[in-house]
Amino acid sequence: MGRQFRSGLAVAGAMLLLSACGGGTDSGTDGALGDLPGQGSNKDVKKATLAQKGTVSAMFCTTRPDAEGRTVYGVTVRSYAVKDGALVAERSSVLPSRFKPTSSCKGDGPGLPAHYQFNKDLTMLAGLSKGSRATAVDTSTGLEIAPPDQDSFGKDLKPNAVVFHPVTGQLWYDSDPDNYGVKLPRYFRDPKNVAASQQMVPYAQLTGHMAKDKETAATILAAGKNDSPVSPSGVVAQGHTTEGLGLFRVDAGGDGLLKELKSAALRVPGPQQGDTGLKQHCDPAFWRDDTTLVCRHDSLRQLTFSADYQRVAKTEKLLPESNRGVGEPTPSPDGKSFAFISKTDSNQWVLYRSDFATPGAQPVKIADLEPPLDGADDHRVSLIRWN
Repeated sequence: MGRQFRSGLAVAGAMLLLSACGGGTDSGTDGALGDLPGQGSNKDVKKATLAQKGTVSAMFCTTRPDAEGRTVYGVTVRSYAVKDGALVAERSSVLPSRFKPTSSCKGDGPGLPAHYQFNKDLTMLAGLSKGSRATAVDTSTGLEIAPPDQDSFGKDLKPNAVVFHPVTGQLWYDSDPDNYGVKLPRYFRDPKNVAASQQMVPYAQLTGHMAKDKETAATILAAGKNDSPVSPSGVVAQGHTTEGLGLFRVDAGGDGLLKELKSAALRVPGPQQGDTGLKQHCDPAFWRDDTTLVCRHDSLRQLTFSADYQRVAKTEKLLPESNRGVGEPTPSPDGKSFAFISKTDSNQWVLYRSDFATPGAQPVKIADLEPPLDGADDHRVSLIRWN
C-alpha cells in the first residue's frame, strides 16, 4: 500500500564541503519565506534552531559498520533559507548500534517520506531499537531518548513502523504479531516517557481516532506502513502500480479502516472502442485542499477533482518538460509554493522551489545539496519539510 522509498534518493560521489552553497536569485517572495532570526556571519549553524520559519530542512543519511561489523547510521539534518539558500542550521550524529530510522536511510524499511520520522522542531528522530522497540533519538547527540530501565521486565512490540504525530508530538507505532493477517492495533506514547505513557488503540477503534482530523488519520496509516496523504475532509489518496490511483474515506462502520470511493474521475478512455480504460496514474504526494492532489508521476503534476470526485476538472504539469528525476515535494506553510530536489547532468543534487500560481514555469534554485564531510562517500538525501 505504501510507496517504496520515493522520499529517499541516493547521493553518491566524493566528499565535498560541509556547508551548502546557496544558489539562484529570488524572483519574488511571499508570506511563506518568513524572516530568519540571527542571520549573519556570527551565526553558529551547529547551535541554531533547525526548524526556523522560512527554511526547508533536509536529511542526509549514510551507513557504516561498527566495531563488531554491524550497520550503524550517520545522520545529518540541515535547514536552508528559502530566500537565498544559506545554510541556517545543522545537526550531525552517529546513531546507536542496532537503531534503525523509520525511513530514508536504506531501501529495506517502510516506504515513508522523511517528515514522518521527525518531531516538530526536528530535535528527535523516530525508529526501532534492536529491531523490537519503538523509540526516538536526539538528532544532536544520537543518544536514545528515555531508554527503558535495563533491570525491568517487559515485552517489546516489534513494530513495523514508528512515526511522530505532527501536532501532538506523540510516537505512534503498530505491532508485529506472529499470526499473519491479524488486524493490528496501534500504540502511542510520549517519546520522553516510555512505559508509563503508552496507550493501545484496538483496531476496531482506529477509525474513530482517524475521523478526528487529517493529521491523526495520516499518522495512524503511516504507523501501519501506509503512506497515504489525507485531505482536510478525510479523503485518502493511494497510488497502486498496476491499478492507478485510488480514493478512499475512513470506513467508520465497516470491517476495514478505509472504504473505496467509487470515482469515474479515476478512469480515462481506453485505446479501443468499448475499452473501459485504465485508472489515472498518480503517486500521491499531498493534498493542497479537498479537491486538489499533487502527484509525483512523470515529474510533478496536480489533479483537480470536481466536488463529488466524479470528474477531473484540470490536470496541470507543475514543472517544465525535462529528463531529470524529481524527489518528494514538500508544500510551503501558506500552500502557495512547494520545494523539491532534482539532479543535474553533472550529478549534483539541487534544492528548488516553485509556485503553484505559475505551473510549468522554471523553478527557482535554492541551494546545492553538498554531502556532509563525515568520511562517507554515499548518502541518501530526503526533504523533511518546509518549516
